[in-house]
Formats: sequence, C-alpha cells, structure tokens
Amino acid sequence: MHANPLSSTFLFPGQGAYLAGVFSGSEQAFPTMAAELGRLDGYSLRTGGPEVTHLLTDPTSPTLDHLLENDVPALSLAIFASQIVAARLYQEEFGLSPALLMGHSFGEFAALVVSGALTLEEGVTLVVARDRALRASGATGGMVAIEAGFRRVENLVAAMADGSLTVAADNAYDQVVVSGSGQAVARLASVAGELGVKATVLRVPYPFHNRRLLDGANELFARTVATIVPRVPRIAVHSPVLGRRVETPEDVLEVLSSHLVRPVRFLDALHAVRGEGETRFVECGARSTLVDLASATVAGISTSAPFRRRADHAGVLAEVRRLEAGPDGSETAPAPAPVTPVVPTPAPAAPVEPVPTQRVTSVSSETGDEGEGLSEPKVLDELKTLYADAVGYPADVFETGVELEADLGIDSIRQTELLQRARKRYDVPEADHIRITDYTTLESIAGLIVELRHQGERV
Repeated sequence: MHANPLSSTFLFPGQGAYLAGVFSGSEQAFPTMAAELGRLDGYSLRTGGPEVTHLLTDPTSPTLDHLLENDVPALSLAIFASQIVAARLYQEEFGLSPALLMGHSFGEFAALVVSGALTLEEGVTLVVARDRALRASGATGGMVAIEAGFRRVENLVAAMADGSLTVAADNAYDQVVVSGSGQAVARLASVAGELGVKATVLRVPYPFHNRRLLDGANELFARTVATIVPRVPRIAVHSPVLGRRVETPEDVLEVLSSHLVRPVRFLDALHAVRGEGETRFVECGARSTLVDLASATVAGISTSAPFRRRADHAGVLAEVRRLEAGPDGSETAPAPAPVTPVVPTPAPAAPVEPVPTQRVTSVSSETGDEGEGLSEPKVLDELKTLYADAVGYPADVFETGVELEADLGIDSIRQTELLQRARKRYDVPEADHIRITDYTTLESIAGLIVELRHQGERV
C-alpha cells in the first residue's frame, strides 16, 4: 500500500465491459487476484452459477460475441468479477483510495459490494439471480445508442409512437441510449439515419431499463433482493439510477430492486460528482467506457483505465500514474491523452467473406500522394499514425499482428469510427456488409483500404 494514496472516484461500467483474458498478464504480479476469483467462483457454484476465472485469465477465452450468443450468465458474472478484482488491486497494490464509487447500470452491483453495503457472496448471489430472472421472464428486445442530445432523442422516441420504446440511459451530451422491442429499435435506428443522426444498435441480450418490457423480470428478481440484508455503505456511493447518494440500507434495496426498469442518468451524475469537487476518475474493470465519457463531458479532471487492454504489472502501474498528473498536469506523470466517448459495442452485421488484398496505382490528392502508387505498406505506415493520434497510444504499439480489440482494447464501435476516417482520407467508397470484426489488425485494415480503393476505380 502506498504511503499517500490517491483519492479517486471509482467508476463501474455495465454491459459490454468484457475483454477475454483481461488479467492474463497479471497473475504472477498480483497473487491476491487468484484468491479473489477463487472465492467468487465458489460462491457462484454454490448458487448454481458458472465459473468465470478462466474467462478473465485466459486470453483464448470466448469473445464477447460468443458469450452473448451462448452464455449470457457467464458474461454477466465475468463483468462483475473483473470490476471487483480491479477495485481490490487498485486499493491494495497501487494505492488508489476510493473517495466515491459510481456504477453505470449493472455496474452498481459491484459498486455496492466494494462500498461494503453488500458482501461478495451477496453480490454474486444477486448477479446469478438477476440472469435467472431475465431468462425466466422471457423478455426480448434490444437497445440503440443515438448520437444526439436527450431532448432530441426524447422527441424522436415520441414521434415513433411505439409504446415499447423508452429512453434507457442519458450518457453524454451527444449519447443517449433507447431500449425497446427488437423491431422498434431497428425502426428507430433507420429513422434516425434518414434524419442524419448516427444510431448504433447495441450488442446487448435484453432491453435494459425498460419498465414495460422488463417489469416481469424485475418482479422475479425483487424476490431475491428481499432476502438480502444490506448495510450502510462504508465508502460513499452515488447512484445514477437514484440520482443521489446511497446512504441507507433502504437506498441499497431501492437501487437493486429497480435498476432493471429505471433509466440511468449518467450525465447528471457526472456533473453532480464533479460539482462536489471530484477530479480523479478510474475505470474498474475492462476497457475505458466510463472514463472516456467523463473526459469528453466534464473539464478539469484526470482519468485512468488500467485495464483498457490486457496489461502486466508495469502497464497497469503506468496507467494508474496518469492520475498523479492532476487536472492541470502539474505533477511529474503525463496528463491523460484526449479521448473520444465510447458506447457499448454494436450489433454484428451479417457475416461476409474477407476481402482479398490488392494494390492500386493512385490515391486522392487529400493524402498528398497524387500520382504515386498506393501500397499496403505505405497505407499501413500512415494508418499507424492516424490510429495512434485518435486513441492516444504511441504508434509503436501497433506492431505486426497486434489485435486492435483483444490486445489494445479498441472496441468495434471505435474501430468503425476509425475506419470511416481512413476511408475519407483515402477517398474510398462506402462498403456494404463490411463487418469490422473481420479485420482485427491494422495490417488487415490497410489491405481493406487498398481493395476498396481498387473497387472504386473499377466502377
């Protein structure tokens, strides 16, 4: 434990915060991690739930897509487990002191455990029961992230005149999530696109935060919640579902028994805690979803996401030290790089065959290389700079064979945005039915760019 721990706000993300083998480079450096995961698996097995240690320590474990299709209960418990382990490591290994805890949606479960309001065993029991209730209810539907402000999205939902649609989460100035039936969500995404508003259907198993569609599941889950006797949190907790601090055992029960059907006001919560003087934010768990939102929303803060990608002891420590810079960068550590908000990963498109790479002989003048041959090595070198500048990594991390998502934590939403930048840079046409997850390395992206340019010249 460090002598002068850094006081920070711990952020706990919800659905989608999973990276296969996220702790795979950390087992030897963090001996307490295995013990914590072992206890968690034991509690889960006792309630008839899955084991998840292998999902977090083996980089060859099933991907997010695979678990969404085949084992949602294991995915949920793995997300919860990664947050519990990350929070413990931050406190015991890296001297981070949580002044405040805040979970987003399902992330509130882990926040309540870390606060001491729930025991680890109670938390695991609730996670397992939650998935059982959702399955037993037969609930179906989906969610869509819309890049527009709350009022505009609210008006758009009203105009759709579909009772299944509801605003589920207000995440940022230009990021609002709507849930509803699968058909309604698809129609809303289509209408938004026709209006020039970007909408991304999310890869989620249920229409979360939707009272009409999940009321039955919520009632089933509430029966388990009623068996829990929570305690007053030892560490302060701010709930985006309640819109205030969680201060009493009754508050804990209210969060748990309503989180499936009440909206998440994350934007309001960020402003509230920043207004109280919180300036350091750290992501508990895989990826960097919430700290990216925080960086894009509020000024004068430092952020860190030590497990935005698989990392060893040194890598995690380097990321933790980003917090030491402070909001003005006055300390010795570097200030955090600018980031772009990240939303949950989009729904997969229909599978397509990978496009074979080919070469072309010209390129748009926007690249400054008019009349010169456009080769994959040349595009690859330029893409390293483009991607590095966009995500805040040094260009040398994009080594041959490095996986953009598995190794660097760049999720498919971010990859889609970066591919669009690259497409515009090289003046290549839009490509229907391209699934970004078929192109997992920068080399494959370079080959795709060259092929798309070649296709455009043949037209």
